[in-house]
Amino acid sequence: MRRAPIEILHLVYGHYPADTRVKRELRALSATGCRRAVIAVRGEGEAALERVDDVVTIRVPGHKSRGGLWSYVVEYGDFVLRCRRLVAAHRAFANVQVVHVHTLPDFLMWAALPARRRGARLVFDMHEIMPEFTRAKFPGPLGTLMARLARRIERWARRRADLTVTVNRPIDQLLASRPATPDEHRIIVHNTADPGDFGHDVRAGETLPPPLLPAAPLRLVYHGTLTHLYGLDIAVRGVALANANGLDVQLTIIGDGPERGRLEEAVGVTVKRPMTHKQLAARLPQFHAGLVPTRLNEMTRYSLSTKLLEYVHLGLPVLAADLPSYRLYFGADTLWFWTANDPAALATVIRAFVQSDRAQRARRIAKARQVLEPLAWPVQAMALLAAYQDLLTRPAQQPARIAATRSAAVPSP
Repeated sequence: MRRAPIEILHLVYGHYPADTRVKRELRALSATGCRRAVIAVRGEGEAALERVDDVVTIRVPGHKSRGGLWSYVVEYGDFVLRCRRLVAAHRAFANVQVVHVHTLPDFLMWAALPARRRGARLVFDMHEIMPEFTRAKFPGPLGTLMARLARRIERWARRRADLTVTVNRPIDQLLASRPATPDEHRIIVHNTADPGDFGHDVRAGETLPPPLLPAAPLRLVYHGTLTHLYGLDIAVRGVALANANGLDVQLTIIGDGPERGRLEEAVGVTVKRPMTHKQLAARLPQFHAGLVPTRLNEMTRYSLSTKLLEYVHLGLPVLAADLPSYRLYFGADTLWFWTANDPAALATVIRAFVQSDRAQRARRIAKARQVLEPLAWPVQAMALLAAYQDLLTRPAQQPARIAATRSAAVPSP
């Protein structure tokens, strides 16, 4: 079947629509009236080509192993090359107006350059910060060397972008401290929950369940990717210490990842498969609190956990590792903070949470939601749309080198 050419193209080294940030942004961009497409990694059982929520979804072979340095280089490199070939050669992308590159890796921007030479605008959407990620992932001299290279690549990518998008204020402030160009256009689009996914409006407090009294057992929940970075081993040890000190605490972990097998063997922990947002919206409020045990390192000190924002969105009390970025957004008397990387500190804060009264929990939930209100997804979507309107109406840098082909076919991977 013949299709009209694509006008907005997103590139993401991840799975679509599983990557919620990419899905939310593409959904918001439907308001532009432009034809949208995404090139993503093809997972097991996924179609190479399909339409998802009116977004043409092209999936190319790829694998996210979360392995060593060499596996990262090979996997990233293969995906970037495949994207580059599609962007450069396929007629469906001949007149693309905006190519939106999601990181990591930062050098995925290279795949968008053929479209830039034809006059397309480039968006550099930094889900993570690659230099700090590299340093945290590969400690020692090799990590230091790779971080320096990553800093150069980041600057190179930002200099070629018409718009740089970050996910929170700490990352935006970090980028301001290492400017790429004097006139860089940079905006923040927070990873807050989309009411379209969770079925709640952050302003509609009356739709949320009332704060639950911790009863025996106290039920804690974590949902998300199961990796060492997110501190699930710290959570397991902290809960075990709390139980050893006379409390009755159960931890449920919802998700998948390389730590899953180890977590399934932990005593007192229930591990469940990933759930859809609609399923999470129904399931999460059944717990007494959400747990965010993220490890503190050079990268996470700038992160703002999506799951933390989702717990607050749903009106759930949050026990969170005391990361500088979390503290920047959520000050005193909003979350139950505990010293990052310290299971004993987690056990102590679990006891403090159990001993708190219902009024205190309700007060902290209300304050946390006040913090979240100006960051609500509808507000973030409007900021993204405004930036896109500017990109789409700005005169092209160069005339397109490939003539429009309104009857061009959708690309095959």
